[in-house]
Order: sequence, then C-alpha cells, then structure tokens
Amino acid sequence: MNQSHPIRILLVDDDPLILFTLEKVILQQRDQLVVAGIRNGHEALTFLQHNQIDVILLDIQMPYMSGIDCLQQIRKLYPAIVVILLTSFDEEHYIIEGLARGARSYLLKTATFEYLDQYIRDAINGTFVMPSHIATKLAIFLQQSIDLTKKSLSPLFFQTYELTRTEQQIAKFLAKRLSNTEIAEQLGVQSGTIRNHLVTIFSKLHVQNRQEAILFIESHLI
Repeated sequence: MNQSHPIRILLVDDDPLILFTLEKVILQQRDQLVVAGIRNGHEALTFLQHNQIDVILLDIQMPYMSGIDCLQQIRKLYPAIVVILLTSFDEEHYIIEGLARGARSYLLKTATFEYLDQYIRDAINGTFVMPSHIATKLAIFLQQSIDLTKKSLSPLFFQTYELTRTEQQIAKFLAKRLSNTEIAEQLGVQSGTIRNHLVTIFSKLHVQNRQEAILFIESHLI
C-alpha cells in the first residue's frame, strides 16, 4: 500500500460513542486519518463511491444492512480496501462469516483499544489479527465443522416443524452458515424475501434469532 499519504480510515458503526472513541484513539497517530464516521452500511457504500479509503472499521450489527452483507459488497466492489470487523459479539458464526468474506481482522468492542494502531498496521501488511480467545473459538469451530459437513437434516425434521419446501432449502443453507445474500443468490430471490422466510422459520423452530436457529438446526444434523 502506498504510504505517501496518511492511512485513510472510514468508521462505520451505529453507536456515536464508539465512533467518537475510535476517532479519538486513531487521531493520536500522525500517519492515520479518520475520513468519516458513518452510521450504517448503506451510507458507507454510497460514501465509498466518491472517496478513497484504505481501511474500514466495520460494525457487524447495524440497522438497514448488516456489517457482514456490507463487507461482502465492499470486497466485491473495492477489493483493495482492508476491513477490520468491530463488534460486541464473539459468536463463532460471526467470526467465520467475517473471515470468509474477506475481513482482515476482528476486534471486540469490549476489548481495550490501546492496540488498535497495531491492529490497523498489521491488517494493512496482510496479517490476520484477532484476540487469542477468538482464535481459539475459530480453531474449535473448524474442527467441529469437519464432521458437520458430512451430516444433513432428515425428512422427519422437516415434517416435525412443518417447513415448506422453500423453508427446507433455507434451513439447509443455514446449516452451511450462508448469509442472507448468499441464500438469496442460490434461490434467485431478493434478500428481503429470505428475511421474511427466516421470521417464519424462527417461529416454527421456536427460536429467537439466526444464531439460535443455526445451533438448533446443527443439533438435528444426522
């Protein structure tokens, strides 16, 4: 990366306090510049059409567009940009989805930001950086995934929970931990359609959210 200019950083987070804290920490470095702080993924993609950015600190849980879906679009449209995921969550599926879609680093909001400067520099230099306990979770997940790829959902599962044919397909994709965008591409529909189906699936499986649904489905793989 050309270092003749300051490292241009875009902050994307719906929490104004996080934006303020990150900017304050980053501006302590003379060769790093916070270009803007943006509240959601849609605005970030629009901003990138007209601005040159080197690094994005990207929140995962945001309104209108998740950080994971935003990341996927960024990697497709602006592959040279380095993305560091910033989140309060350390569940395995967020880690896997983020890394699979091209995130270079993974930083928890609950952690201290004193090493943020080094995270940014390491990520720019091509190093995958994450807290040690996140790396441990990733290793465990990958070990378990070897067995999960050999399993599938039984017809009895679909009958018990009265899933329609489309819902059955979506459940299978959830077991593979595909994002809404990827599932939509597989089925040839809009992401909003998948979100609507997921609401029904969550109700039928008696779960509250995507993570609970994935864990529930994985527990029924045979």
